[in-house]
Amino acid sequence: MNTTPLKAVLFDLDDTLYDHRFAARSGLIALRERTPALQSLRIDDLEELYSEILEAVHLRLLRGELSQDEARILRNRQFFGRVNLELDDPQALAEYARYRRDYDDACRLVAGSRELLDELARRGLRLGIITNNLVSEQTAKLRQLDLHETFEVVTISEAFGVPKPAPEIFRGTLDELGVEAADAVMVGDSLTSDIAGALGVGLRSVWLDRRPELGREAPPGVPTLLGDFSDLGTTLQALFDARHTAG
Repeated sequence: MNTTPLKAVLFDLDDTLYDHRFAARSGLIALRERTPALQSLRIDDLEELYSEILEAVHLRLLRGELSQDEARILRNRQFFGRVNLELDDPQALAEYARYRRDYDDACRLVAGSRELLDELARRGLRLGIITNNLVSEQTAKLRQLDLHETFEVVTISEAFGVPKPAPEIFRGTLDELGVEAADAVMVGDSLTSDIAGALGVGLRSVWLDRRPELGREAPPGVPTLLGDFSDLGTTLQALFDARHTAG
């Protein structure tokens, strides 16, 4: 059991601090409204379909198999193809641009994030981000959220060279912060990229379960927060109580 005092907190960005699900859903609602062929479909079904395609294509982007535009084209052609709408490449890019504008307009923090970050900074804890995505997209989100000066270290997979859950990206961020794994906690919504990745390098972890209705469970010893950080007391208790057997 780890009883080392907490010195640093590392966060994932998408659906941990940045409310990606809200932004994506807002973009899909607008897309459905302007596309007659989609209007008979439930937004929950569209969200599930888009998320499934996004995840698969995004992994190929992170592995360097696709360029940014190739990923956007493939994602939209696959999405519209599933509802029997065929797009050529320019049409797919145009649809992406419209969706992205609506997505960006819905930018917001996960509830309680600002208060949590302010309290951690007040307590003198060092703050960092480890996120999988493109530098241009993630830095833009941090600026939109007014978080671009909040973190001492921001590690983005595109710039670092490998994505989570690779151990190198966690170790590199800890080294840049100047703290040992035993001195820090990782907070994230992904059981694979965030939690398993962190545990693998000896980081204490807290899981933010953004979809409690799915009935998933965190590994033993990993505290779970449901939905957001709106209960600051409960969130802080989880951060300071997080324990695990180092992997």
